[in-house]
Amino acid sequence: PAARASLHRPRRALGGGRRAMPTPVAVNVYDLHEYNDYAYFLGVGIFHSGLEVHGREYAFGGHDHASSGIFETAPREAPPPARFRSTEIVGYTDMTPAEVADVVAELDHKFHGNTYHLLERNCNVFVEAMCAELTGKAPPPWVNRLARIAVMANQCAPCILPASVRAVAATPSMAPLGGFVDESEDESEDDAPLLRTPQRPTMSKLSNRTGRA
Repeated sequence: PAARASLHRPRRALGGGRRAMPTPVAVNVYDLHEYNDYAYFLGVGIFHSGLEVHGREYAFGGHDHASSGIFETAPREAPPPARFRSTEIVGYTDMTPAEVADVVAELDHKFHGNTYHLLERNCNVFVEAMCAELTGKAPPPWVNRLARIAVMANQCAPCILPASVRAVAATPSMAPLGGFVDESEDESEDDAPLLRTPQRPTMSKLSNRTGRA
């Protein structure tokens, strides 16, 4: 099959052939449920995450429109009910803030708010994609492990899952990757840039199936 197109930029060189100074790329992880106080030590939990680089944090949330679901906050200040847990350094990038903004703008076309899915296309999936583009590496696997387990369990043995989780797992994403453009939406809304504040995307506990985080 054809290889996935990459957004990776070539390493930038400074005057005299010197490389740009690398900048840390970090994943900020937040608890979304008190269950995490126990589950974390088993390598799972209900987490929100955002990617921090150049003093900004980028995350993804759901809403009902064919426009950006990516939003930006100050580092380690995700909106409630998220409660900051830890910062995990994934790697380093030599991209400038402007180049990182270009990556976010390109990812924006793949992460519209109405493509959000609590288990299969959540905030952690967005962070994985952005980490790959900036560093070629992945966040710690425990950040999104519980969601992946739930998806697998729903496919293999759905009877072991609570009804509320089965309902979420059985609900498909509103549109597939790369094919989500809603022609009925106003063009200006569809091309809207990333959200600068987390007012439209929302986060809530797993028990609330209408919540999106």
